[in-house]
Amino acid sequence: MIVSAIDGPRPVRSADLRALRDLAARAFQADGAQPFNDHSWSQLSEGQARVALIHADEKTLTAAAVVTGDEFELVVAPDARRQGLGRRLWQAAVGAGGRLVWTHGGLDAARALATACGAVAIRELLLMQLPHHALLELTDSDAPTRALPDGLELRTMQTGRDEQAWLDLNARAFAAHPEQGQITADDLAALQRESWYSPDDVLLLWQADELVGFNWTKIAPGPDGRPEGEIYAIAVSPDHSGRGLGRVLMEHGLRHLAESVTDVSLYVEADNVPALALYRRLGFEERSRDIHWQVR
Repeated sequence: MIVSAIDGPRPVRSADLRALRDLAARAFQADGAQPFNDHSWSQLSEGQARVALIHADEKTLTAAAVVTGDEFELVVAPDARRQGLGRRLWQAAVGAGGRLVWTHGGLDAARALATACGAVAIRELLLMQLPHHALLELTDSDAPTRALPDGLELRTMQTGRDEQAWLDLNARAFAAHPEQGQITADDLAALQRESWYSPDDVLLLWQADELVGFNWTKIAPGPDGRPEGEIYAIAVSPDHSGRGLGRVLMEHGLRHLAESVTDVSLYVEADNVPALALYRRLGFEERSRDIHWQVR
């Protein structure tokens, strides 16, 4: 394989973005885990991320790192691994100021690279999946959906009208979350441009003109190309906690997803004990772990 010099890190070009999506899709199919998270894709779309690239030839992108601020992620094509490309990308990203890195899917090779480079695991994010039989039980048409409390209305996102209310509640509900709570209007707009986005998948819970909760669900192709569902982000206003609204939103979201998919997953912090307890009671099981590493 002929490997070109690493080009970057530098601002991404549209041709690079297309090549990155193709490379990520190949890795996703092989690994069952996306190499880049949605924050990286939104930053790439907005021109706020930088990339380090390794090409096998003039047309084939074979490895890449995406640097956003002091964080980075990297991927090597399945047929180009064990050749030291991951370490070269790691060094390029660190040289560009990368101090934190995500490894996705609990892959042994990624863990080994991070450990060999002296990084320290500081956070874990669990990917949990609801088995098909559990989804059927929870969404059985004969089982009544938990009723909305009086005075509350559940409807889908209305584009051009509901974004600011969603941003405000998201910021309050995830104030302590280092990624979700920092979503800006530009970030949200970038997510709304993604091919998987549909306003019909964003369930909003209102009390008069106050947004008190939401369940943003997502439907996107899985590693085998079949559509998979995800509880993408779910939250209840701190002013309305203790009312059981999270369970209500979860049940309505699962019923919505069950109309189109057989598999549903979600991400949760490994140390979020209350959320983990709820998800396990519903039947979710751990599928893999994403690890956040600090570079030393």
